[in-house]
Amino acid sequence: MKRRDVLSALPLGALAAWTAGCAPAQDEGAEMSGAAADGTAGRRKLTDFGLQLSTITPLLMADFEGALAQVAAIGYRQVEFSALGFLGRPVSLVAELLETNGLQAPVGRVSPKLPDGFAAMTGGEQRATFLTHAGPDYLLDNVRWGLEVTEVLGQKHLVLPALMPENFTTLDQVEQSIDLLRRAGEICAGAGVQFGYHNHDWEFKAVDGVVPYDLMLETIEPELMAYQLDVYWVVKGGRDPLEYLSAHPGRFPSCHLKDIDDDKDFADVGYGNIDFPAFVSAAKEAGTEYYFVERDGPPEPMRTARRAFAYLEQMTY
Repeated sequence: MKRRDVLSALPLGALAAWTAGCAPAQDEGAEMSGAAADGTAGRRKLTDFGLQLSTITPLLMADFEGALAQVAAIGYRQVEFSALGFLGRPVSLVAELLETNGLQAPVGRVSPKLPDGFAAMTGGEQRATFLTHAGPDYLLDNVRWGLEVTEVLGQKHLVLPALMPENFTTLDQVEQSIDLLRRAGEICAGAGVQFGYHNHDWEFKAVDGVVPYDLMLETIEPELMAYQLDVYWVVKGGRDPLEYLSAHPGRFPSCHLKDIDDDKDFADVGYGNIDFPAFVSAAKEAGTEYYFVERDGPPEPMRTARRAFAYLEQMTY
């Protein structure tokens, strides 16, 4: 099942055109694979990692408050909300829930500001409305709204989950997207917040000989846009995340720790082919501060969260 197919199957969808995916279930007894097997690359430990909450979207939709409590009970002390935001909860309540559970959300997420009456729409209407309001025409308004949330939660980073692939099919579209991202960065900079962009694999597909992601790095001023490096999507896009970290130190304040299997599908962190000790070592050297576990559409979300936590807790780099 493809990423968009899963999205369309979710009631509220949904909605997560930016937040969901699907992967086959893994055997409960599966062993950590490759370089991840023993996590003993060095002597340092990664102690400051969190959970991207798109990993447990269905659980949040069923019991938002209970799911956050479960995440904290595993041992996570940081979370990052997805593009679905707070699922209708006011940010003031979310701030209270975070404090109650001993959680922090240091990195904000751009999410669509949905119109009044959204909750009363049919599932199909919700999906169409979400995808429209998550599009580039609404980006600057969504960023301004996101800054209101960052102020309440004390966040200094606001990350855009994606511009969708249709915005990168021609070089003219790529240049227009870059101009839009720069404008979003200017708005955030004016509020004292660092704007960021989260990659998928389509930004690495050359358009008229130009790789959009590389053009972003070359042309958007560092003070206007940083990058949230999703290691899975970089690898799936045929690139080496370590090369990006080495070539552009200081440009990646946050990252997503997401594993890939032999079929280039998603895997629980530590159970696929990503060499996380090497990646974390390079990311620390490049100045990356925030590390979020993520898996798109896991068959057992909380199990995925637990296994990733257990792996990273014992990993050294």
